[in-house]
Parts: sequence; C-alpha cells; structure tokens
Amino acid sequence: MDIKQIDIDGYEKVIHATEKSTGLDCYIAIHSTTLGPALGGARFWKYEKSHDAIEDVLKLSKGMTYKNSLAGLNVGGGKAVVNLRNAEKTPELLTEFGKVVDSLGGKYISAEDVGSSPEDMQIINKVTEHVIFTGTDPSPATSLGVIRGMEASVNFLRNEMAPGQSLKDIHITIQGIGHVGYNLAEMLHQKEAKLTITDLDMDKCKELAAKTEATVVGLDEIYEVSCDIFAPCALGGSINKDTVEKLNCKILCGGANNQLINSMMGYALKDKGIINAPDFLVNAGGVLDTNKDFGFVATDFHVANIIDGIYDRTMQCLTEAKEKNLPTNIVAEMMADKRLKEIQIKSARESWPGPGV
Repeated sequence: MDIKQIDIDGYEKVIHATEKSTGLDCYIAIHSTTLGPALGGARFWKYEKSHDAIEDVLKLSKGMTYKNSLAGLNVGGGKAVVNLRNAEKTPELLTEFGKVVDSLGGKYISAEDVGSSPEDMQIINKVTEHVIFTGTDPSPATSLGVIRGMEASVNFLRNEMAPGQSLKDIHITIQGIGHVGYNLAEMLHQKEAKLTITDLDMDKCKELAAKTEATVVGLDEIYEVSCDIFAPCALGGSINKDTVEKLNCKILCGGANNQLINSMMGYALKDKGIINAPDFLVNAGGVLDTNKDFGFVATDFHVANIIDGIYDRTMQCLTEAKEKNLPTNIVAEMMADKRLKEIQIKSARESWPGPGV
C-alpha cells in the first residue's frame, strides 16, 4: 500500500492511495471537519484520466460540506473516488480501500455512492468502523427532498410563498433514471406531473414510461425539450457552456451532485432567467436518511421534518438571490458558509483560556 498526501488549498486533507495486487487507485478528500467528521460516499467509477478523478473528488467533497451544513447536520464534508479504469471491484480491492479509510482515524466516514452498494460497505466495515451502511435505499428520501425543492421553485415563480401540491400538470424532464431518477419519476407521477425521461438504458426508460405515462427522448434531445423543470439525476457536470444554451426550461432542480460544471454556470442560468435550485440544497434527503442510522439524526420523524424544511431553505435561497441579484448557487454557498463560520467562532470562544493566561 502506498498513500501519498496531496496539498490542495482550501482542503484539510487529500490523499492518493494505490495498492498493486488489487489495482486499487483511490483519492479521498476531506474538505472540512468544522462541523464534525467528514462524511461522504465512495464513488467507484472508470475515470479516463487521473485528473478527472481528482477534480471529481474535490468538487464532491466540497459539495458535501455545503450539503451537510445546510441540512443542519453535525458532520463535515468529504468524499472518496475509486478509479476502476484498470481494476475490478473485488472483495480484495474493497478491503484495501477500507484500510485506507481506517488510516484516516475517523476524520473521514465513508458510505454508498455511485458504483457501490450496502454489500460493499459491509466488506469495508470488516477492516474499519468508519463507514455507514444501512441496508435500505436512501433514494426515496433524496427524491422527496428534490420534490420539496421543486415545489418551492414553482411557488417562487408563481409568487406563492405557502407550501402546497404545486406540481400537478407541471412538465418535468428527468435526465437519468438510476435509483434517484426512477423514484423521482414515480413520485412525480403520483403528483400528476407530466414527465419526459431519458437514460442510457432505453429499455429501462420504456419500462418506467409504461408506469408513469412519461415520454421517452434521446440523451441529447432532453436539453431542448420545452418544459417547466429540468431535473438532472445522472452524473455531475451536465450543465456546461454548451448544454446551458440548449436548455428550454424555467427551473433547474434535480438529484445529481455537482450539476453545474463550474460556479460560473450559475451566472449563465441567471442570465437566461432560469431558476436554479442548488443541488447540494435540495438533494440532501438521502444523507439525512443515512445519518439517522448513524446517530447524527435522531429519528424518522426528525428526518421527515428536516427534509420538509428543504422547501423553506430553497425559498430562502431563491428570495435572497433575487434581493442580492446573485446566482442561487452562490447564495446557497453563502448560507452554508454562515453556519460554518458561526461554529468556528463558537469553538474559538470556548477554547480561549481567558485574559492573562
């Protein structure tokens, strides 16, 4: 095992670990532990270049800091990515990855993410206690939070401030029908929304369309569909300088992490008059549900209340963005940073020995 530290400004710790016999090649980024140990899933993916893996883990870990802060959790932000370009996800590789997590001494807590499962987490748990696995699918909770964000965005557009069943007859396009996208479509169908969907797996699209009366379109077509809400639910970075020009929606609100390729896309969306419900604000339902089983959130009742609170936090973000004439993603970061700074000030006061000491 070879573990090297990479110095990155703005991050508490970033490491690169490799192990020859299993082909393990992973990066773990701890963005902030101001609120507590850095919590974030382990993403198992094929990255063509090491640069892509590093860029992903940095963006994702920072996003987790903001997500956990806005959700009111006492955990920080971290993330892991395991590059499967030259390796298979075997029990042996998972074990070696668990050893890397354990080497951080609890500063990073791992969990499921794209390409990993509860069963994978159980294998990792054999060599480290610093991992969460619940055995339940967090996707419904994630989808519910996204729906609360959608309801707030629609009501903000209508200048209606009170929560309500606001998605009937609203046309929503869903990009990606993995666990979150599939659950989201089923929930939105129950709310009588009109759906358009796309995914790499067209057979799965047809299956879901039969259940939800959704229209199926191609991967490239989805951006140009005239709709009320565009919901990215696949991998991050789908909103870039090319796709933002194609968007034909009023609202951007989905379950994917890091939907904007960079923060400047927030200005591009604002210039187009598209309301952006920041992903790290609205897609926190899954991490809230997971934290219930780890002790950071007390009960199902508390989880439901906090998820419902995504409506109010989204409305607050959109209102402040309008008042300050700023992109919503910038305002959401400011909201998250405010809590982080309050905790830092409180900690500094508590640790101060007093005058004359």
